[in-house]
Amino acid sequence: MNTPSRKARWGCPLGTIQEWVSNFGRKIFRRRFNHFVPVKLDQVLRYLRYGVLAWVLYMTVVTGKLIFAEYDPYFALFSFWTSEASLSGLVILGVTLGLSLFVERPWCKYACPYGAVLGITNLFRVFGIRRNENTCKADGACSIMCPMNIPVDSVKVVRDHQCISCLECTSEAVCPVAKTVQFATRGAK
Repeated sequence: MNTPSRKARWGCPLGTIQEWVSNFGRKIFRRRFNHFVPVKLDQVLRYLRYGVLAWVLYMTVVTGKLIFAEYDPYFALFSFWTSEASLSGLVILGVTLGLSLFVERPWCKYACPYGAVLGITNLFRVFGIRRNENTCKADGACSIMCPMNIPVDSVKVVRDHQCISCLECTSEAVCPVAKTVQFATRGAK
């Protein structure tokens, strides 16, 4: 099976930059890429972004200002050439891009407060990643391509709080059987 070239699918430029850097890491480390963090530690770290979200909300309410801009790598990415970029934001951006050589989308997985909001809504959304068990060959291709390391091949509906709906796992991308893994509504077959 040919694996397609990975490409950014949605609208987050920081995610796109992380994917570009990850392409170098994928070439350097091959199969080891995105598997440096032990599974148990990875599972714990994935809840860190909910702590970041709680901190951002708390500090915004308490101070009346969005102080997260000082630490936000997304903000630093688009303002590094201006005096608005803070040193801490630039450092976090650099660390994020450095980690992208080893881990797919480290900011998205472990620290993004917006990703935490999306993770909560993933639990209740109408459209989602659905796997047709009747046509699935269970070869694991969909799980291997998942940048968030979600075991897509072992669930009927992906309701994981880490799913970023990148569609890397869908039939159009990797599955040899059409319409086996789809982004669809609850009633779709």
